[in-house]
Amino acid sequence: FIFFADSASIEGGNTKDGQDDDLVQEIVQAGRGHRDERGERDQWSSTEHLEQTFDSRRPISAQIKSLLQRYKLECLGCNHDQAVKKINAFVKGAKEENIRREKRNAWWSRIINGFLFALMLIASGLVVYYKTDVQEFVTAKLDQGYRIGRGCDDGESRKNQMEKHREKAAKAAETRYATAPVKAPPTWRDQEEKEVWAAKQEKQFAKALKSFGGVPAKGRYTLIAEKVEGKSRRECLQHHKLLQVKEKEAEGKE
Repeated sequence: FIFFADSASIEGGNTKDGQDDDLVQEIVQAGRGHRDERGERDQWSSTEHLEQTFDSRRPISAQIKSLLQRYKLECLGCNHDQAVKKINAFVKGAKEENIRREKRNAWWSRIINGFLFALMLIASGLVVYYKTDVQEFVTAKLDQGYRIGRGCDDGESRKNQMEKHREKAAKAAETRYATAPVKAPPTWRDQEEKEVWAAKQEKQFAKALKSFGGVPAKGRYTLIAEKVEGKSRRECLQHHKLLQVKEKEAEGKE
């Protein structure tokens, strides 16, 4: 009984599995759709995509594009990494070129400075060498009465002419000094009348003079000068003296 029951269950299970397989096959066949050949879709046989290219590389960023424009570099068909490499290479080359230019300029500067220094030494040596000869030549020509570039004259007559010119110039100077009017040196009054006293300073002076009128003259004007802005002891003394003189002159006229 057990044997027959197991056999029946096995056969029943096989029958159920077979039904499931048939159902799966029907579903697969229903989902295939219409096709020309088995196992190949219409899209698989298409050749339109063969002429198309797809670039999956990283595009150039806006910052890198601005650097390319600043350095005036062209990078057609480049991605971001290639553009960065090109910019770095350009900057490195520019720095190396600047270093080479600076070295070249320094080298030329040393050569020019050395050449100028050598010329200065040569010129100094020539001046020292020929200075004595030129002085001796000029002295000899003057002693003999020669003028350089004009020929030969009498030495004694030339000396006489020079003496006459000196005497004439001396007489002219004496005459000029004798006829010139002699101006007398300015007196203390002339200087004091040119001195500028503001109204504020006049008030300060009058008030201080009234306050320190009983103080001896030796120390009076020192105290007065301390009360007057911008005036010294000597200026206060001369100003008071000028005021006294003007008062006496006014009394004499009356």
